[in-house]
Amino acid sequence: MPQVITRLSTIQRERALSQLKAAVLFSGLEEHSLQTIVERMCLVLLQDGETLFNRGDAAPSVYLLSTGQIKLARRRPNGAEKVISLVTPGNTFAEAVIFASERRYPVDAESIGASTVWAVNGDHYCAELQQSTSACFSVLKRLTERLHEQVADIERLSLHTASSRLIAYLLGQLPDRFEGDTAIIRLQAPKNVIASRLSIVPATFSRTLAKLSREGLLGVREKEIELLDIDAMRNYAEDTVV
Repeated sequence: MPQVITRLSTIQRERALSQLKAAVLFSGLEEHSLQTIVERMCLVLLQDGETLFNRGDAAPSVYLLSTGQIKLARRRPNGAEKVISLVTPGNTFAEAVIFASERRYPVDAESIGASTVWAVNGDHYCAELQQSTSACFSVLKRLTERLHEQVADIERLSLHTASSRLIAYLLGQLPDRFEGDTAIIRLQAPKNVIASRLSIVPATFSRTLAKLSREGLLGVREKEIELLDIDAMRNYAEDTVV
């Protein structure tokens, strides 16, 4: 079971406040509202493979990932898993659920490696939103961004080849406005998890890596992928369709 810290230390409260201010979902709130949320929030410590919540569980909280990585996935009756999203630090998740008439999580959330997550009570958060129009617009902005991300994701999964999907994923790991010709990417999740996220079976994932390596676009070293020609990869990702 994950460890839940309900009484935050001074250092933890300061860290929580700083990370909330940087997150779109909370950035529109006034200082006193953020302080109120921090006083009521919890810190959840997860080990590798531990479950934060399961699909169908009651959903009292919205989450902000502090460190580590969270896998959001759905399992089919036969046990097969489809990874919906890989959450990285600084990003929120389960935010849309708190506005639903029936608050239940639609996916499973599992830690990849050790992770720390801030849990914000949904009722407390909604109460603070009612005091701030700007905060409501921040929420709308975040949910709109998430919708656009999902539409782009559907397009990639339905129209693009396995090679272009993998290249787009690798390019997405680069820092914003990266301008170099080459880079080294360290995979933050197991290859089978990334393959599921891209709707590729693990065997196809490995073959695709080998194919792109033969074409001189990348080099593979265990969990590190060297991008050898970023401009060519960007063109490949944009032009290659099914």
